[in-house]
Amino acid sequence: MATSEEKRKMIAGELYDAGDELLRSERLRARQLLHQYNHSAPQAREQRRQWLTQLLGRYQGGTIEPSFRCDYGYNIYLGKIFYANFDCVVLDVCEVHIGDNCMLAPGVHIYTATHPLDAVTRVGGAEFGKPVTIGNNVWIGGGR
Repeated sequence: MATSEEKRKMIAGELYDAGDELLRSERLRARQLLHQYNHSAPQAREQRRQWLTQLLGRYQGGTIEPSFRCDYGYNIYLGKIFYANFDCVVLDVCEVHIGDNCMLAPGVHIYTATHPLDAVTRVGGAEFGKPVTIGNNVWIGGGR
């Protein structure tokens, strides 16, 4: 996996520049895979598995119903027996670890991304994130 100083800072939860060339190209890659995934036929299960394997940091099977959105994908680590219902969003500028036997209801959003509270820093474009860890046997109710 290619790296840049801005990517290192992003994953470490430090202030970083999201306009970094490598980060922009990795977001585009994720969006291309997600476009294919979200527009695939319901019976295209094997192809969906392949796209999720390419996209996610760890995918051990399970189901993610379209539409699914994320920033990069490679920072998402899913446990065994995972299910995400429709309209799941994971902003994965930092790592997201979800344990075994977890279910997400429709419209669940998980955000690692945040912005500085100081207006001058925020207006300057700096961003940062904080990792998210969800244990085993968790069900997260609907987001709407």
